[in-house]
Amino acid sequence: MTSSPTEVISLHEDLQVTEIDVSKIKTRFRLRTPKDEKIVELAESIKLCGLINPVTIDSEYFLLAGFHRWKSYIHLGYKTIPAVIKDTSRLRGELIEVEENLSRVELDAIEVAEHIDRREQILSDLGIRMKNGGNQYSSGMITTPELAKQLGMSGRTYRMKREVINLNPEVRDLLKGTEFAKNLGDMVKLSQQSDDLQLRIANHLITGRYRTFKRAFTIASLSKWDARRGDRGVDFNVKERWGIPQSIMSFKKAGVHLQDLVDLVNKSEGIETSKRKVHFGSSEIPNYMMMADHSEFLVEYYTKENDLILENLMGRGSIVLASLYQNRRVVGIDCNQENVEKLQEVCTKHFPEQLDDFEFHHADGVALEKWKDQSEVFDACISDPPYVMKAENYGVSDWDIGKLDQDEYFHRIDELFSNLSRLIKTSDYDSRTFHPIILKVGSGRKSGGGIVDMDFEFQRIAREHKLVLWDKVFSKLENVWGNLCAVRNYKHGYVQKNYEVNLCWVRFDKI
Repeated sequence: MTSSPTEVISLHEDLQVTEIDVSKIKTRFRLRTPKDEKIVELAESIKLCGLINPVTIDSEYFLLAGFHRWKSYIHLGYKTIPAVIKDTSRLRGELIEVEENLSRVELDAIEVAEHIDRREQILSDLGIRMKNGGNQYSSGMITTPELAKQLGMSGRTYRMKREVINLNPEVRDLLKGTEFAKNLGDMVKLSQQSDDLQLRIANHLITGRYRTFKRAFTIASLSKWDARRGDRGVDFNVKERWGIPQSIMSFKKAGVHLQDLVDLVNKSEGIETSKRKVHFGSSEIPNYMMMADHSEFLVEYYTKENDLILENLMGRGSIVLASLYQNRRVVGIDCNQENVEKLQEVCTKHFPEQLDDFEFHHADGVALEKWKDQSEVFDACISDPPYVMKAENYGVSDWDIGKLDQDEYFHRIDELFSNLSRLIKTSDYDSRTFHPIILKVGSGRKSGGGIVDMDFEFQRIAREHKLVLWDKVFSKLENVWGNLCAVRNYKHGYVQKNYEVNLCWVRFDKI
């Protein structure tokens, strides 16, 4: 072994810098030959300004860093070059230990990622692997595919296992060694989330509150939505927008007082003619059953206090009541006179301090004639159009779109979107000003050719009116109404599901 140089000539960043014979420097790995013009360019700079950073070698004179600088010195005909000498014996010992550990199957996904990360750090310190930000190909350093091959992995598998290192350090400490850390896919997905969401998910898992990663992820994400309900209601984050919004959500029960108000309308003698009952097992379920929990969530999440909300297909008014209950203003429209009168009675009695915050109209909720010459009147629209043909008996009203055949029905829905795109205020992506159009859409509607996918048809028509689908949330009907929906849909030959889709659109001048 060649003896180490001993003459110290200066200090550089607390490291000893020594003049080394350029001919003694060796390379351990096959490095790609750099372009001659780059060598000449660097040589000219060195000749003019001197060498700013010395090369780095180990105690055996193997080059660790500074290949181009070394070649430039050779080009210039210089005999010696300033060099920093590193003792690499400890690093090489650690590298052997890390690689041995990686061959063991009992490591979980987090431990594997930490070992891979440390291995790359050691290889960088040894001058074999380019540090982050460098061009490993132009310098001839070992590449990611080569690193993967050395460990018996494909490049894709290696990158996935390496990605887990992006987990928040606190999350890594919480989950390392647990059963959850054994699933590589879950850990990769977790590493792609924000730090606060990672922490919520990890806490859900280690406390045993939720037994599966999927469940903990969903609940933690919903909590994040709750946190986003502030001045603007919804955070304009594309990743969040297309994550959880398309999952089935279960909601907390509405406030007792709110549900009582909804029941006052549901059970009113004045609208008995529009009700019927369906037998479910040994029980009779009233077809007029309306639950307030979903309406409460939509109002609370998508709007803010004092917003003016349009409910143009009001029915028995669960959205109207939820709006007033949460200090919103509301305009309600319905084709059934009894519904309008009953909502007026209930709201006047139970919201005496908010008499200026609501108005009701017996009118066509699609044509919206009262506002035909106006634009950007309402802060939001939350509505529940009839989607099952003849599910409700509204009498002989020409305004009742529920009794229309398929073509006529969607012609009126097209008219509705045209009016809503004009009457709901424009949202602004940059300032995060959000004015939603939310329609509760059922699973299917019977036509002459079979079952029509309502979700698809509503989205198709909305696009024609330049509306952007922002959220898609499934309201799971975990109540007697959900059972009724399943029975009714089955009876009439519709898609048998116990949830409805809440589609949220916005209109932007630009995005």
